[in-house]
Amino acid sequence: MKYYYFHGYGSSPSACKAEAMREILGAENVSAPDFNVSVEEVSDLFDNLIDEISASREEVCIVGSSLGGLYALYVATKANCKSILLNPALVPMVIVPKVTDDVPVSAVVIAQKLSLYAYEHYNKDNISVWVTDDQLINHSVLTKPYFHKGVKEYIEFDINTASGHEFTGFKNVFEKYIKNNK
Repeated sequence: MKYYYFHGYGSSPSACKAEAMREILGAENVSAPDFNVSVEEVSDLFDNLIDEISASREEVCIVGSSLGGLYALYVATKANCKSILLNPALVPMVIVPKVTDDVPVSAVVIAQKLSLYAYEHYNKDNISVWVTDDQLINHSVLTKPYFHKGVKEYIEFDINTASGHEFTGFKNVFEKYIKNNK
């Protein structure tokens, strides 16, 4: 299986979760695109990723964290592949202003459009949602109701297993997931 890691706002393809995935799966099995680009470039990036994943002969799973979780859901919906969403920021118009004032309104509106598309079209059998005691996102209000059709799995981790918006404990949780799903 080929894995992709989609980082969140202010993060990068070399984030600790991406590095943990490379360590567990092997660097050759993990791609991590850089979303720190302009609004125009990110649109092209999505189109290229959707084409690449749709054409893949391998099964694909996208792991996305925070805003990268929204991106992962959108691309997985368009490309019909699996995704694991880590503390996903699915309602950007509510969440982004909590984080920064630096994001142009046009970028937030585009992210909201991605969210609306995914909300309408996602395949519940391809989606796993992993949430923690997130200080930024109230998952019982914003995340759980978003998945009105249900999902393959919705896991709320206790604070001793994984915690915080940054998903401390991801490496151990992901390693167990890989071992149990081979």
